[in-house]
Amino acid sequence: MADDIILKAENLVKTYGSGETAVNALNDVSLEVKKGEFVAVVGQSGSGKSTLLHLLGAMDSPTSGKLTVDGEDVFSLKGEALAEYRRRKVGFVFQFFNLLPVMTAKENIIIPLSLDGKKPDNDYLNELAETMGISDRLGHYPHQLSGGQQQRVAIARAMITKPSVILADEPTGNLDSASGKEILSLLKSTIKKYNQTLILITHDSSVAAEADRIVTIKDGKLV
Repeated sequence: MADDIILKAENLVKTYGSGETAVNALNDVSLEVKKGEFVAVVGQSGSGKSTLLHLLGAMDSPTSGKLTVDGEDVFSLKGEALAEYRRRKVGFVFQFFNLLPVMTAKENIIIPLSLDGKKPDNDYLNELAETMGISDRLGHYPHQLSGGQQQRVAIARAMITKPSVILADEPTGNLDSASGKEILSLLKSTIKKYNQTLILITHDSSVAAEADRIVTIKDGKLV
């Protein structure tokens, strides 16, 4: 059914430079993702998977093409409306956690809400912290947390606004294999619990194998 499509990318092109030096980082990429689906995007380094993720999160704009998320034409948004899309509709999980060192775990989690001038729903915040196994770490600073704990905080931050889509960029790439497996298992169970949609990029086939669907990108094209 078309109405359960949460994200639709149509003919996305991203070209850097012009003329003879032009590089097509993405070449006519179209992708549909259903609500609640876990999609892994795999490809070699330089294949275009990070470029795709940046476009889906509106951290970059395409040379051409269209992106619809939750019924909204993303690249028609400008200025504050686009910033709101990034804060409210998308949750980001990065390889290197991207936590602010001067803030506690709790303060890091609620950053997207703070930027929006909103107060956290404390029941939901506490539930998220419990789900992530970090209830006793909310007052700690990033340097007081292990890598796995920092990534749990980052996942909670991505979930706090109840976004339409979560975009994860190599979320296990900076962790040892045991912590990586824990984080992946946690991500899977959490998106199921909250009926969340996850698009994850990875070059690790064992990580991709956990997804509902694998999409391969090569030389800027889906194959």
